Amino acid sequence: MLGDRENMERQEDSRLTSLRAMGAKIYSISRLNTMNQCPYQAYLNYVKKEPQKLGIWGQMGGKTHDALQACIDTHCDESIIQRAIQEELDDLEMIGVEFPLDKNGNSTIKNNYIANMMRFAKEFKTPKGNFETEQLIIYPIPERPNCYMQGYIDVLKHEDDGSVSIIDWKTSSQFSGEHLIESGRQLILYGLAKQAEGYKIKRLMWVMLKYCVTTWTLKNNKTKEKISEWRNLVKDLRSVLEKKLSDLGYDDFDIDMLMTEAQKNNSLDGLPEEIRKQFKTRIYVREYEFSQENINETLDYICRTIDKYETAGEDESNYPPCTIDKSKSFFCNSLCGYGYQKCKYYRDYCEQNFAEKEDNDDLF
Repeated sequence: MLGDRENMERQEDSRLTSLRAMGAKIYSISRLNTMNQCPYQAYLNYVKKEPQKLGIWGQMGGKTHDALQACIDTHCDESIIQRAIQEELDDLEMIGVEFPLDKNGNSTIKNNYIANMMRFAKEFKTPKGNFETEQLIIYPIPERPNCYMQGYIDVLKHEDDGSVSIIDWKTSSQFSGEHLIESGRQLILYGLAKQAEGYKIKRLMWVMLKYCVTTWTLKNNKTKEKISEWRNLVKDLRSVLEKKLSDLGYDDFDIDMLMTEAQKNNSLDGLPEEIRKQFKTRIYVREYEFSQENINETLDYICRTIDKYETAGEDESNYPPCTIDKSKSFFCNSLCGYGYQKCKYYRDYCEQNFAEKEDNDDLF
């Protein structure tokens, strides 16, 4: 996923190389998350250093990230984002790296992803301001001597008042509950690192590429908003738009005709100007609070997980697999970089369940 760039191939910064030479232990949020998601995956990746298979999400996210970085660094035409997405789709299809199918064996996941990302690419405009991209952070953990956290900030914005805002591109789905906290730790880490350098942190933000937010004004002059996936922009607003058309005097037939066309094109362009001017749609930016509570939670998580690695050492028996069941099979097959070919536990699970299905089929 975007925001997980430390897992992608890049030449190591000399500062990290020097720290390693002095015996420092260097971790990243993605490395810690791997230990908590599936210790055996952590063993294969960080102890055995087994190469991982190409993943559709990481590859697509990486190419989109590179195109966005180019827009900010060089102010090139934003059309490179659409081209980068399409070229990567074509390249991955050529080498057989595919999107997972939905539960009915259809290409819904792929189609929805492409619709969302292409619409985002069409709408994206390079922001103005003082930005730095792909900035390495190295943060020493006070409670764990000689242990450091490293990561790369997607975009660092220098604000006019001397503070900084931290921006992370995200192609994932909306965050909620525990997933919000899990994802927020990376932003908190970035904030702590920049704070340690003497900066005041103004905002921590995700740019949720798959989503947009539409605002409009109610009769009482209050503002309302709706967060949607780009592909569902008009669909999610349909009832609101129908009510506004009705208030303007349009009959049911005309409303249905206008809205059918608008939903087909996923655009408000064909609606009357009186309607269009009431709505404003923008890319969805979600903030995460740089609070002491979130800071404490993140530092506690970092220390607890570093301790897990230190206790486990290099003994494979200390790295059990995650619980593999039907609910976890999507992770094992589509998100883990090892899957059936290299994870003996997932392979055993598949062979056992497929064998059971075949045995049941023989009964009929």
